[in-house]
Amino acid sequence: MSSVDPSFNFDEDYEEAVTPQEVLQKMTTAWQNELCSPCLLPTQMELVDILLDQIAGMEEDIGKQVDQRQLRISVHRMELQRISFITSDYVRCRLRKIESNPNDAIETHNKRRDENKSDLLSEAELQFAREYAAAEAELFDKTVLEFMPPGPLKKVAFPLLDCQEDMVYAKVLGEEAGNVAVPDWKDLTGELVLEMEKSSCHLIPFDSVKEYLEEGTVQLL
Repeated sequence: MSSVDPSFNFDEDYEEAVTPQEVLQKMTTAWQNELCSPCLLPTQMELVDILLDQIAGMEEDIGKQVDQRQLRISVHRMELQRISFITSDYVRCRLRKIESNPNDAIETHNKRRDENKSDLLSEAELQFAREYAAAEAELFDKTVLEFMPPGPLKKVAFPLLDCQEDMVYAKVLGEEAGNVAVPDWKDLTGELVLEMEKSSCHLIPFDSVKEYLEEGTVQLL
C-alpha cells in the first residue's frame, strides 16, 4: 500500500519532489537529521506544507467513506497518524532549537542569505525567532538589567552556538562523498583523512560532515 495518495498534485515550484512517496521519504530524512543534529539545519518547511495539505485531503476522503469499520480505513488512519507525527515532531524539534538561542538562529540565517546559501529558517520560523528574542530580551531587561548599575553590565551579549566538538553518527548515502578531514586525537594540531565509502557509518565530528549533510550525501543516525 502506498503511504500517501498518488493522485496528489504538487506545487510546480517544488520540482525535486515528483511523487508523494518521495516527499514523504525526504521528510523522514529531514526529520531524522534534525533530531540528530546539534544545531539547526536548513529549513525543509516546504515539505511540511505539502504533507499537511496531503493529510487534510486524505482525511476528507476517509470521512466520506460509508463504512468506517473497514480494515483498509483503519490502515489508512494509522498511516496518516504516522505521517502527522513525523511532520509535527520535525516542527517541534526546530522550535526547541530556536527557543534555545533565537538570536543565534537569526544571525546564522542572515549570514547564510548574504552568502547565497539555502535559508536556515522559513518566514514563519524567522518571525517566531524575532518575537521570541524580543520577548526574552524584554523579560531579561525587567528582571535583571534594570537593577544593574549603568555601564557595560547593562548589555549582555548572546552566546554563539559552537558545534565543533559535537560528535554524530553519520551514514554515507552517495557515491560522491569523497574524503573528509577529522581531528587527530593523538595530535591536537593534526588532522586525519577519512574515506567516506558508500553505505559506511562513522562516528565523526559534526563540522566534518555538515556540508555533506546539506548536500544529501550523508544522513545522521
